Amino acid sequence: MPLLKLLHFAALLCWCGSLLYLPALISAGTRSGDRLFYRDHAHLTRLVFTLISTPAALLAIGSGTALFLRDGTLAGWLIMKLTVVTAMALCHALCGVLVLRVERAPERSVTRQCLAIGVLVPLLIVITLWLVLAKPF
Repeated sequence: MPLLKLLHFAALLCWCGSLLYLPALISAGTRSGDRLFYRDHAHLTRLVFTLISTPAALLAIGSGTALFLRDGTLAGWLIMKLTVVTAMALCHALCGVLVLRVERAPERSVTRQCLAIGVLVPLLIVITLWLVLAKPF
């Protein structure tokens, strides 16, 4: 089913793109002194997280699961790939925690956590891509 694979790739692109963007967006919400800016920025950040990133993550994980169940694949590379995807899902959840933290206390700095996620996510994406391309046929 090429459509299932296409759905998986499209959802994965949206999810990875939003995971690359969210830490910068979250961190930017703590930099202004204007209270109205905080409220609007927090609303935008929550919308990106809940309406773009989370549905894309669920769709990517669900379609990826359907792909390997359809093919009946269970190998060492798949276990490693799923471990890396789990780390990406944990980064996604941490972004959600940071969104809530910035909403509750906008003047509180979360720059270190955002920087850590911003460095870790590209690394996880590259590792996932390498594992997929190194897949034995």
